Amino acid sequence: MKEPEVNLGLITIRLKDDNFLKWRYQLESVLDGYDLFGHFEGSNIALPKFAILDKECVTSKLTAAYKDWVQVDKALISLLIATLFDDALKYVIGCKTTHDA
Repeated sequence: MKEPEVNLGLITIRLKDDNFLKWRYQLESVLDGYDLFGHFEGSNIALPKFAILDKECVTSKLTAAYKDWVQVDKALISLLIATLFDDALKYVIGCKTTHDA
């Protein structure tokens, strides 16, 4: 599943102390337009990491759907980081998913 490329030129506001509402409105609008906001709000969760072979066995091979989800999520967390000033960045350092961030 190839996700559409997000046009970064659409995001012109970086988060700082006094502009959260404007920043959120812009980011949410762009991500909703690409149907990607679910990664942030938590409704688009990671798909099963491993394929289930039977009731007792799980393969160690990652599923393609999981790999695709992780790729999109990592791209979105990078996008989020690019929209933050240094003061806000400290709150997302160490987050593993966009929803955590």
